[in-house]
Amino acid sequence: MPTTYIPTIVQDDAHTDGIWDVAWSKKTNLIATASEDSTIKCWDGNSGELKFTLEGNILAVISVDFSEDGTRLVSSSIDSSLRIWDVENDGKLIKTITAAPVEAWKAKFSPDGQLIATGSHNGDINIYSVESGEKVNSLPTKDKFIMSIAFSPDGQYVAGGAEDGAIYVFNVETNQLAHTLTGHAMAVRTLTFASDSKTLISGSDDKCIHVYDVEHGQLASTLTGHSDWILSVAANPDSSKQQLASAGADKRIKIWDLTLRSVLETHEVHTDQVWGIAWNTDGSKLVSGSDDKSLKWFASSGSS
Repeated sequence: MPTTYIPTIVQDDAHTDGIWDVAWSKKTNLIATASEDSTIKCWDGNSGELKFTLEGNILAVISVDFSEDGTRLVSSSIDSSLRIWDVENDGKLIKTITAAPVEAWKAKFSPDGQLIATGSHNGDINIYSVESGEKVNSLPTKDKFIMSIAFSPDGQYVAGGAEDGAIYVFNVETNQLAHTLTGHAMAVRTLTFASDSKTLISGSDDKCIHVYDVEHGQLASTLTGHSDWILSVAANPDSSKQQLASAGADKRIKIWDLTLRSVLETHEVHTDQVWGIAWNTDGSKLVSGSDDKSLKWFASSGSS
């Protein structure tokens, strides 16, 4: 019997404007939401209660990501600022990294928490030191806007998805380009590595999800079913389930079986495009954030 996910908690007016990203901390069970209203909110993953609000961004917040140990949150904003917050102390601002205009888009922590990678409009993947706040590296691609970013869980790779559909995978240790992955016809807005660090999953404006074998640089499968841009993909951290969640501009959330390469279920709970989706640490729950300003939780049948 396949696991099914049941809608549970709903926060209808979680923000005063659209939600553009969500993240779920592996360690502290906090959920962070980034909004067009220029705030970040942190929620209790179990109860859905608002814990605290992070303010200081002048413009819309594009992305949020927790460090692996759950103590820090990095946010990126349209104003090209990266902010690092201490979520153990009610979201106290630790550091602001002011990137040059259009040098920072979506931002992700490296698994060891020492680096932050961001995409940029000029096609570079920029790497910043968390400790110093300085840009320590810039990995060049083909001069097309890097709209999505992901580290492999083992820290070996950093990948960037470009507006023209190409995906660039770099070896973090050597800073060398390992693979250029092709196949998408339009912008790649979202990337996620599976927990094996060898499988990279992408979602594109071409309505397709691609599953790549990163070791060999090959396209393993294509998943189709969304009727509009795919805005967020997230691999279930429980590798035994072999599941993927996706969300799109078609307002739908889909759960996929990666082994069968098929849709297990589709949820139509939002009234506008769904920009963010995230799993909890054991893959028994997920949360979605939408332009409709709402945050929605799902729990697998059998989880408390």
